[in-house]
Amino acid sequence: MTTLASLTEPSAARGRRPAPFQPRRQVVWRQSKRAQPRNAAQREEAGVAPPAPPLLPLLPLRPSPLPGSQQRVSPNHYSSSSSSLSETWRRAAAAGAAALLAAQALVLSPLEASAAGSPALATSPAEQQQQQQQRAQAAAAVSAAPGLLGQDPAAVVAGLPPLPTEFPQLPPLALPKYQQITLKNGLRVFLLEDHELPVVRGSLLMRGGTRASPDDKVGLATLSAAVQRSGGSEQHPGQALDDKLEELGASIEGGAGAEAFGFGFQCLREDTAEVLSLFAEVVRTPAIPQDKLDLAKTQILNALEHRNDNPSAIPSRELAKLIYGPGSVYARDPTPEQISSITVEDARAFLARWQRPDAAVLGIVGDFDPRQMQQLVEGSLGGWAAPSGEPSPPTLPSPPLPDQGPISGRIFLVDIPGATQTSVAVGEPGIQMLDRDEYPLEVLGSIFNGFGGRLFNEIRSREGLAYSVSGGWAPTPLDHPGLFAASAETAQPAALLSALRGAFQQAGEAPPTAQELQRAKQEALNKFVFNFASRTAQLNRIITFDLLGIPQDYLFRYRAGIERVQPDDVLAAAQRRLHPRSQTIVVAGDAARLRAELGSALGLPVEDLRLDRPLV
Repeated sequence: MTTLASLTEPSAARGRRPAPFQPRRQVVWRQSKRAQPRNAAQREEAGVAPPAPPLLPLLPLRPSPLPGSQQRVSPNHYSSSSSSLSETWRRAAAAGAAALLAAQALVLSPLEASAAGSPALATSPAEQQQQQQQRAQAAAAVSAAPGLLGQDPAAVVAGLPPLPTEFPQLPPLALPKYQQITLKNGLRVFLLEDHELPVVRGSLLMRGGTRASPDDKVGLATLSAAVQRSGGSEQHPGQALDDKLEELGASIEGGAGAEAFGFGFQCLREDTAEVLSLFAEVVRTPAIPQDKLDLAKTQILNALEHRNDNPSAIPSRELAKLIYGPGSVYARDPTPEQISSITVEDARAFLARWQRPDAAVLGIVGDFDPRQMQQLVEGSLGGWAAPSGEPSPPTLPSPPLPDQGPISGRIFLVDIPGATQTSVAVGEPGIQMLDRDEYPLEVLGSIFNGFGGRLFNEIRSREGLAYSVSGGWAPTPLDHPGLFAASAETAQPAALLSALRGAFQQAGEAPPTAQELQRAKQEALNKFVFNFASRTAQLNRIITFDLLGIPQDYLFRYRAGIERVQPDDVLAAAQRRLHPRSQTIVVAGDAARLRAELGSALGLPVEDLRLDRPLV
């Protein structure tokens, strides 16, 4: 299914991020833990008993489906007292656990005897006394389990009843009930109550992101968003903001994704007003100090210097540049010269132009009263205004695909002298979201990938040509074609590429078998429920869909579309969208060894591909 995270999630290059949110009671616990004696000698001197070792997880008292299974487990299945089978399992498992504890107690003494003779493992008198007490407790537990003394633990486990195989159906899935309001400045706000914990979380998405960076200053969006957070606000600069958030046990984070800026906060319920005010300061009046900008630039320059250190990342990156064009907003990388040229004034002007309320969506989920939350949002963000002189939000650049003729059916070779392993990427232009082939191609991607998939079974398991191999159409963007791409690492690149071509040709020659289709559809549908795993995740998806203009019922359309896919649909989509003989190939390996081999095996022209920065 389409992955939207890369469109809105912050990039890796950020400013200083505060520690993850921790309730205050946990902070107090950590302080008290540090005050405890650290070793056996200190504990004995202080008269503190050593901590008891945790019990080993001897039996799966809450059995769960194995990976890849198709069981559907209700969250409250194991808490139901009406299930006699579950109760029988609990009693038998408890008895088995007691028997295994007895076996564990029998082997403690020899281990302790050997430890006593080793100075490194010697225990203090207090610890020996504690261990004797634990053995006595284990013996008492075994005595309390009638009929188990003297029995073989393996025989007890073998006598346990089988795990349940029938489970109640999950409740119907539906969009959560949320409230939507629009402030006078155009900011769209979504409120979703969740009273399970006294916590409030907020996410603000603003259209822009890395696609909005100008051509002569690629990387401006990433730098600006990073310094916007690390530099704090005019009222609470950098360190003052971090100290305040640490005092409250709260967090504010932010960054730039491909198509949006994303900022969020998290705090305890009683601190919502104060943290929301701090959050609004960061959004509306960022400080953008020179020292934080210099630090962020140094970090990005260092990342650029080392981006070719991992050869396996080169083919996929360069494949996107070949298909979209090296300067395309969908594939470009900043140069060191561009990063070095960015100034504080550039960052301030960029944020002022792109971060505006009429091109933003705010979602808040947690333990709050909706009316009170609306008042807080209006008080903190109601005065946020669009820049003067720009009545409407700017439009993201959307360049068309360049002519694929010059790169079609060609191999581009990146030389890594002396490399024994070779990384490859194969691809061609893909589809957009809501394309008629979206659902059949999703199913075909599952047929290709994973345990039991064609690429895994044929290329990895049977032919042994690669340890890992995958291929598919994810993601599928909303406003431009994505990519079909397959990648692998191998010691036999010519044989691997031939096998990939054969797998793709097979997809366009015959429909999948009924078994393949069933497995692929079930894989896609079984993942569907996890879109509703938490209310926070659901709200983030709601505001992402709203920002990008995706229908809110898209997930349900997706499920219905997958269910309708038939074998002939997959075949037709493969014939329209897969062109194995005209795909573009990028290979990173020892050119002296590979050039002749690749050309003769595949019958394709081989060209050298020089990187804009040399390998180190």
